[in-house]
Amino acid sequence: MSGARSKLALFLCGCYVVALGAHTGEESVADHHEAEYYVAAVYEHPSILSLNPLALISRQEALELMNQNLDIYEQQVMTAAQKDVQIIVFPEDGIHGFNFTRTSIYPFLDFMPSPQVVRWNPCLEPHRFNDTEVLQRLSCMAIRGDMFLVANLGTKEPCHSSDPRCPKDGRYQFNTNVVFSNNGTLVDRYRKHNLYFEAAFDVPLKVDLITFDTPFAGRFGIFTCFDILFFDPAIRVLRDYKVKHVVYPTAWMNQLPLLAAIEIQKAFAVAFGINVLAANVHHPVLGMTGSGIHTPLESFWYHDMENPKSHLIIAQVAKNPVGLIGAENATGETDPSHRSHSVAQTGVEWHDLSSPKPLPPRLK
Repeated sequence: MSGARSKLALFLCGCYVVALGAHTGEESVADHHEAEYYVAAVYEHPSILSLNPLALISRQEALELMNQNLDIYEQQVMTAAQKDVQIIVFPEDGIHGFNFTRTSIYPFLDFMPSPQVVRWNPCLEPHRFNDTEVLQRLSCMAIRGDMFLVANLGTKEPCHSSDPRCPKDGRYQFNTNVVFSNNGTLVDRYRKHNLYFEAAFDVPLKVDLITFDTPFAGRFGIFTCFDILFFDPAIRVLRDYKVKHVVYPTAWMNQLPLLAAIEIQKAFAVAFGINVLAANVHHPVLGMTGSGIHTPLESFWYHDMENPKSHLIIAQVAKNPVGLIGAENATGETDPSHRSHSVAQTGVEWHDLSSPKPLPPRLK
């Protein structure tokens, strides 16, 4: 009897070991699968605009308007956090608006220290610098959502009379993208180089070639709107820094036949074999719409010239995008499909861009 019990115990023990090994193997495969992708979001924002952008107002009045847009940003971050988003991109001019003069935009500008010189967490160190209320809110959003956050705002940097390019008012004003890590640290900033009828802003003395590293997808490049049509910085940052992913805030006004937002974004992803996370503002009356998450082989995009509402796109994206070269072997298809999907409904859309395969059910 004792011998039978021993054999049974050994048998059950063996079954447990086999089951444990199989379970561990399944977890390893799942972990490996998840490690190959990251979850990204872009938000097309119908920004609340100043009724008179030429008027001279106080800093407090400017903050009241910007906080209305930041409240909406925060809602989107929390929605994205429920889908385990790791990076979210907001559009150009989404916080302060546009059509300002150099003087009238001044109350909307945050002071911008150089991240290359100063390591700073605005949410945890709110009193370190003056006039940084917008940066503080964005930093806190990144912490609350536990995600990297990319946004655009107007910034100011003092300059000295010894600088021959220093404007008469003693400051530079820049159209600036900022990147925060998921712990709220200001990772880097990019100052727009190719301005498009933006009298309120200055062009940096040297083009910013900015990349930032993430723990979930490696290196990202960053530039703004009109920059995408120029060698500096768009092409150079890809060429010199081996970038596979680009975050792209824009306030793009569609101009047919060649300057439509979605076509430009998608073409850039296909031409260079990279992922492009593009966030546009949403003002159909001004012809401004068109956001998307684009890979070399597939896109999900939002373009709506009639509906005034916002849209959040969330997608699982391959951390190593497959370009046209070698796409046949990667997909098992002799003619790779450049699939594009409109997401014209309002609300939130979740999509899987990890590989060209049937889409999972949409999560509402």
